[in-house]
Amino acid sequence: KLLVIGAGPGGYVCAIRAGQLGIDTVIVEFGKPGGTCLNVGCIPSKALIHAAEEFEKISHMASGKSPLGISIATPSIDLEATIAWKDGIVSRLNSGVAGLLKKAGVKTVHGWAKFRDGKTVEVQTETGMQVVRAETVVIATGSAPVELPFLPFG
Repeated sequence: KLLVIGAGPGGYVCAIRAGQLGIDTVIVEFGKPGGTCLNVGCIPSKALIHAAEEFEKISHMASGKSPLGISIATPSIDLEATIAWKDGIVSRLNSGVAGLLKKAGVKTVHGWAKFRDGKTVEVQTETGMQVVRAETVVIATGSAPVELPFLPFG
């Protein structure tokens, strides 16, 4: 049995592949699958950057500088609708990752994992404590940059 802690890109890819190979696999994640990039980093920020670029293009056309003589009204942005659009993209990608995990036969446990020993974790879920024991544990909880003395940031 394999236990993967963390459903970011490292964790979910590991769990999916293990499931495809027929390994009894459990993945533990406190949030939505996909990790920082999918949920709050790369994907949402790029979606909002795209919306801003489209707004800028339309604003330029509204300034009356079109060589074709086409003019449009001054644009406005409905930030609520833009955020909802971005959230929809993230939600569809979350669902895609969850679907791949399910298709591979991976059991997902939503909660916080805490090691009891080297092969056992306690997972605090919304409904209580769940104990998961596995022969192999993969810790894929993400990372944070560390500045090295000989290689400073910036």
